[in-house]
Amino acid sequence: MNVSSSTHDAPVLTVRGVRLGFANDVVLDDIDLEVVPREFVAIVGASGVGKSTLLRAFAGLLTPQRGDVQLSTADAPASRAWSMVFQAPRLFPWRRVRANIELGLEGLGLSRSERRARALEPLALVGLEELAERWPRTLSGGQQQRVGIARALAVKPRVLFMDEPFSALDALTRQRLQSELTELRQRSDAAIIFVTHDIEEAVLLADRVVVLATPGNGEPARVRDIVAIDLPLAQRREQSGFRDHVQRLERHIGVATTPEEETP
Repeated sequence: MNVSSSTHDAPVLTVRGVRLGFANDVVLDDIDLEVVPREFVAIVGASGVGKSTLLRAFAGLLTPQRGDVQLSTADAPASRAWSMVFQAPRLFPWRRVRANIELGLEGLGLSRSERRARALEPLALVGLEELAERWPRTLSGGQQQRVGIARALAVKPRVLFMDEPFSALDALTRQRLQSELTELRQRSDAAIIFVTHDIEEAVLLADRVVVLATPGNGEPARVRDIVAIDLPLAQRREQSGFRDHVQRLERHIGVATTPEEETP
């Protein structure tokens, strides 16, 4: 199934006919995708369907068995084509907050003073500039994850990959970071590709939601549906169509995990 954007911007990520697997075990097949600048695409599916595997292939960390992944190169000096935020912040405990963010800037030809100044920009975006000289161990889990997001944004990526970045957080912290990410995406030019197992989170944040599902009979997962979330970002959870989108996605994922219930 083709996953294409409704905008006319040149894609920053183009995927054609991708098959992914390990040795003779095919995990995902026939994946097509286009993502344009500033677009937010969420990927959902049952546990073990291959969401994170697909994300790693998009980033060039896995080589497809078949097909092609094209990721745009960096379009500005001292920037990178992509960066990634993981489930855990992965901060270095021996480096202060700003030094952790500077780590991603090393190798970009910036002087030390330029790296220090550049690290403060994304810290301000995530609201942590006053904690620049703190040690990671003194931060809450939510603050640490925000530092991880700031580090990923510091390299000014064309595509920001996020692999279930809020899954380990408590409910209140997760809701706060969801709100902050909604605001942050409006101040960044990066496209965001966001893997989550939380259907409501996907509908809350994304422009489009890609559903991965296994047809059954041991076949690899494919794209089952693409749902455009045609709701305003402001107060999206309170919009009348929010639950309809959530229920549609839940039906697709529920069908995918119980093939005997599938209907034509």
